[in-house]
Amino acid sequence: MSGFKMRRRVVLAMIESTYGTDASPTTSANAILCRTVRTTPLAGEDIDRNLIRAHFGNSEQVAGEKHVELELEVELAGSGTAGDAPAWGPLLRACGFAETEDAGVSVAYNPITGSEESITCYIHRDGVLHKFTGGRGTVRFDLSTNNIPYMTFRFMGLLGDISNTAIPQADTSAFQHPEPVTNANTSALSLHGADLSFQSLTIDLAVNTVKHQIVGQPTSHLITDRQPTGTAVVEEPALSTLDLYQKAKTAAQGALAVTHGKTAGNIIEFTAPKVRSGSPTEQDQNGVQMLSLPLGIDPDTGNDELVITVK
Repeated sequence: MSGFKMRRRVVLAMIESTYGTDASPTTSANAILCRTVRTTPLAGEDIDRNLIRAHFGNSEQVAGEKHVELELEVELAGSGTAGDAPAWGPLLRACGFAETEDAGVSVAYNPITGSEESITCYIHRDGVLHKFTGGRGTVRFDLSTNNIPYMTFRFMGLLGDISNTAIPQADTSAFQHPEPVTNANTSALSLHGADLSFQSLTIDLAVNTVKHQIVGQPTSHLITDRQPTGTAVVEEPALSTLDLYQKAKTAAQGALAVTHGKTAGNIIEFTAPKVRSGSPTEQDQNGVQMLSLPLGIDPDTGNDELVITVK
């Protein structure tokens, strides 16, 4: 078996009922439709012996414990039916989000602190199969004008088997066709109570995921914090509409909201109750004056700094 092809990738992901125990995802129920798949099969460092000898040269190394790192880009779209969880839901849950279904209406995702879930992933790289369990990570959202909105997930997981296994066919029909970010499909960006025309919006949850390795306990990957940030590139508003310079000078907090999609089952809403817009920097887009705004995304009562609602 040779000549593995880079464009042949299948990823399966399933929530674990017990941390680190293989959930056995299947091609019929747990396939993830991806834009990109980047794998570091043996992440982690070896240990240098740092020997002192009569001659120069490398010291031998001892193999350290390895883990798997996985980066995925996944299109942002709904489930096709209001109230049904989207197929990418397990990925978001493994980034420290709770999933709450309102039957026939919506599915909401909000960040949590403690009892975060984990995933098992099978990554088929053409004829090479990598498995990991105990996967947790972080996510970034990207909504840019005249582009498909997407999410970038980054996971760490416990090293599993690596084998030569024929790549399977996978059912990704649960993933819906995305709608591009356009004036017809996407609302204005509501910030501090004003509606702003925007060119792009990125939100990075910046979930801190660490490898916890101590003697006496099994190695695990833990979520220990998150510090969400974002960047919005907006058409500069009149000061009477929104004085972004004053907001930045005073580190004022205000609500943020944007909705993408118009058809029930394929509507994604982002809301954040307390957002700080930092010092603006100007940008030129086709001769139009734009401002790039760094965003600090803060909690209100806790575990509510960003809510993603799929309707």
